Amino acid sequence: MLCQLRTYQVRPGAMDEFVALWRDHLVPLRESHGYQVLGAWNDPKKGTFAWVVGHEAPDGWDAAEKIYYDDPARSALPRDPKDLLLSADTQVLQPVAADRLQH
Repeated sequence: MLCQLRTYQVRPGAMDEFVALWRDHLVPLRESHGYQVLGAWNDPKKGTFAWVVGHEAPDGWDAAEKIYYDDPARSALPRDPKDLLLSADTQVLQPVAADRLQH
């Protein structure tokens, strides 16, 4: 499974609205396309929201993302998430074999 770390700087005063949009619309839509949300965290004082989403992505991450973003339900969201963000950083992460971890 490939994973993506998504870190956002949310506009001041928009954290509650963003979290509701993420929870009620973005997560279910992602899950309908085979994604798994592996965790989410926020720091309301700093306006930071981060989450990790995974997908088997048999044809690669970009192919899975294209299918997701091309879904008409994505453009029909009640609000464009970008309107609630100051910035976004995304990184596709590769798994590390457990036997390579040092304790």
